[in-house]
Amino acid sequence: MEKIPVKTIKKIEEDIEKNDLGKARDRLHGLISSYPNELELRRKLGDIYFALKYPSMAGRYWYLEKNKTSEMVKACILFEKSMGNDPFRIAQALKFKGDSEILIELELDQVISPIQNKVKESLLEQPDDVLNDNLVSLGCFSIIILTILFALIGVYAFFTWIF
Repeated sequence: MEKIPVKTIKKIEEDIEKNDLGKARDRLHGLISSYPNELELRRKLGDIYFALKYPSMAGRYWYLEKNKTSEMVKACILFEKSMGNDPFRIAQALKFKGDSEILIELELDQVISPIQNKVKESLLEQPDDVLNDNLVSLGCFSIIILTILFALIGVYAFFTWIF
């Protein structure tokens, strides 16, 4: 966690000491989006959700934890159940945007369920926003075609009006 600003980590720890878990949670969400490779941030966020009495959300952020306690395992199982035990939905809900090499190196010591390896495979297979890229390309192409079509209709209407 050397790359993460020390001031932000101290603010998070102060928020936890003041029992302002909502603010600490929000700060951690921001840090996770900025530093997706730091799995320790996910662990801390899971701890906060567990303290806030949201065990399935805690399980979501503890899911990639290497050494899980019994509480973490129960929370991860609750998270899997909340996602219908569907490996693809679980992988999407984890929202892991870090390097895939981290997932490859991540050897989970405890197998909490039979679908855990399928989730890991799904995370490794997931293309990064391919659907969104295709939709943007299709939208731009459609706008260009419509512009050309309307220009041609306008030119045709102009010539029929003049002649």
